Amino acid sequence: MRNFFNILKFEYLTCIRNKAFIIITVFLVCGSLLFSFLPGIITSIVSDEQMSEDDNTQNVIAVKTSDYSENLVISELSPYYPTFEIRIVNEDRNVIEKKVNDSEYQFAIDINSPVSFVYITKNNSLYSMDENLIMNAVQNMFTISEFEKKGLSEEEIKGIIQTGFASETITTGTDQAKNYLPVYLLMCVLFVAITSYGQLVTQSVVSEKNTRAMELLITCAKPSQLMFGKVIGAGLAGLTQLALIFISLVISMNFSPADAIPAEIRDFINFPVETLLMALLFFLLGYFIYAFLLGALASFASKSEDLNGLITPVLFVLMGVYFVVVFMCSGDMIDSTAMTVLSYIPFSAPMAMFVRATLLDVPIWEILISVALQTITVYLFGLLAAAIYKIGVLMYGNPPKPVEIFKMLRNKN
Repeated sequence: MRNFFNILKFEYLTCIRNKAFIIITVFLVCGSLLFSFLPGIITSIVSDEQMSEDDNTQNVIAVKTSDYSENLVISELSPYYPTFEIRIVNEDRNVIEKKVNDSEYQFAIDINSPVSFVYITKNNSLYSMDENLIMNAVQNMFTISEFEKKGLSEEEIKGIIQTGFASETITTGTDQAKNYLPVYLLMCVLFVAITSYGQLVTQSVVSEKNTRAMELLITCAKPSQLMFGKVIGAGLAGLTQLALIFISLVISMNFSPADAIPAEIRDFINFPVETLLMALLFFLLGYFIYAFLLGALASFASKSEDLNGLITPVLFVLMGVYFVVVFMCSGDMIDSTAMTVLSYIPFSAPMAMFVRATLLDVPIWEILISVALQTITVYLFGLLAAAIYKIGVLMYGNPPKPVEIFKMLRNKN
């Protein structure tokens, strides 16, 4: 047991002292700190640009109509554009278009019949809502004018049209609409973290084999101690990095000005505690499952060039699982039979069950069964990885094929 803790400590310190690891950690921590102030900076820049544009543009909306009165047009458009001057014009279309193009008008509306209009603008933004707002206003004009013909006053008509409605949503299970984006973000973090920290194990194994240090280590400790020590040590280094990033993000958000981060972004990254704990649990399970496989295969690599070919199949499985789960989420198939099956398969369960447990009202016994299956798989993969590691540690030359590895394991037993 003493050897195991020595190996774990050595691997942990080796990972956190690695220059690339330190640089990435500092970069991500600084990015987390900057994240708290960047939205406010961007908002300030955009606001300054908009003010500059407003200084050069007349805040005038030109309206040409012969069907509705000036008072009606202004009363219906003003609520949507309170800072603009609504100006009724009687100019030719060509003149109006030229003035819009010259920024004399912000935009123009040509209401050519009671139920149709032409929206004239210089630049039609992808996110512009002007046409929809104008449609609402013109529909109200038509409704009011038709009701007036029936003898109702304008106040009575507006009282009917502008009647407010109240609504309330009661969710007895899980609110997918509220949790989807945070859970999707955490799933992306799971994928990147499992991939990145799993490869820390492979780099450690190949480095020791290249320097022949592995041959000395194998005589001083059991293969299982070496493999478990490497995987757990690299995992603790990964958790240290994630903890530093998370702590810096929390601190920066708490100490940043209240208006530095828009409320929408604060709501987006305001993860419930149970979701974070669920993410941590499935990260650990997924990491151990894939790290043991990657570490075992890396022991067959005689040089760094052989590593990619050996671990690529495992990484393809992980990528395939990620894209399938993303497809299920985007296709509203979270509660499908396929997703349920994936949440019990050890290779896919860390992501599939995490998504189901946080976006659906999954019974606790289903989560426990999935966690139990993954825990058993971690233990078995750890023993298998140690056996493969013991065989591959002294092998040099071309990496063996999967069939040859299976024969070696069978002959060993």
